[in-house]
Amino acid sequence: MSACLVLTLLLLMPPSLDGAQDAAHGDGLQLPRVASLVAASHGFLVENQYPDGSFSLLRSERESGADAPVAITGLVALSLMGAGHLPDHSGRTASARAVKAAVRWLVDHCIETGEQAGYFYTDGDTVSKMHGQGYALLALTQAVGMYGDSPAERERLAAAVRRGVDLIQRTQGVHGAWYYEPTRSSAHEGSITVCMLQALRGAKEAGFAVDFAVIEAAEAYMLKSQDPESGRFRYQIGSDTMSWSLTAAALATLNALGDYSSAALTNGFDALRRHDPYTGAGSYEQFQIYGAFYAAQAYWAWRDARLFNEWWPYFVDDAARRQSGDGSFRHGKYGRVYATAMVSLTLQVPLGYLPMFQR
Repeated sequence: MSACLVLTLLLLMPPSLDGAQDAAHGDGLQLPRVASLVAASHGFLVENQYPDGSFSLLRSERESGADAPVAITGLVALSLMGAGHLPDHSGRTASARAVKAAVRWLVDHCIETGEQAGYFYTDGDTVSKMHGQGYALLALTQAVGMYGDSPAERERLAAAVRRGVDLIQRTQGVHGAWYYEPTRSSAHEGSITVCMLQALRGAKEAGFAVDFAVIEAAEAYMLKSQDPESGRFRYQIGSDTMSWSLTAAALATLNALGDYSSAALTNGFDALRRHDPYTGAGSYEQFQIYGAFYAAQAYWAWRDARLFNEWWPYFVDDAARRQSGDGSFRHGKYGRVYATAMVSLTLQVPLGYLPMFQR
């Protein structure tokens, strides 16, 4: 399948969700514009893949040797698959070859034995940690059924998913949450807990066994992290730090766990809209593109379609303004490959090609 044909399919095929375009006002989901933005981003990403199949910060952007190949490779793989570039079509397009190599790299870097069995790691990765665990495992869950030229390859991917799930489950902390290192402790943090929950949900929907008690404990943690007065969500229980991005991440996760109507969500969505930097209601945040990734999922899955319809044009306009001529986006801390993967992945939420984006 040529790259041109993939783009044609994106332009001509409606999202896989019934009535998605009819629900959006004006020019709807702006599919031609979105497809153009995504194609340019993917061109940049494919050009910056390392020979071993990984993606990471560009060498010119690394500070003091900081690197995050596990997290960024997971995010790029998700973005490429989100446009229909499947890892079982490796001979058809450059993007499909890139995603197959990325998935293989993730499988190869899931530790097989020992105390850290199931942890995604490579030497020199000083940044990914448990955030990377979540993104890497989520990418593999979305590739299930679409990767592997042989039964042995497919089983290697499945085995990596099982190990990854087990690592997450056995490192859940005493408060029901997770922290940066792959160990069980009393430390806890909301954004990492979001990553773990989305990865576990992806595994469950792909047919893997997941301990429901682990999910229940983590969901309870997320709910306790909400400020009852403002509706916003905290960085961690007991912290005064709250943000639009953390609120978006919490709402998307609770939605994904099946909560669509609780008072916590209703109050949370009110707070999300009051502080949204894309609509001008809120101010710029350092991790705004991270927040947008979750806000798009939250708005898309919310029972009132008007919220997504109102928000989406703002996000697409912002992406069009910020995209560089080479197709990339910028992020001061984590660099262009991370930012480009995250923004292009967010642009594909309403397409619904990834199982994680289907409501």
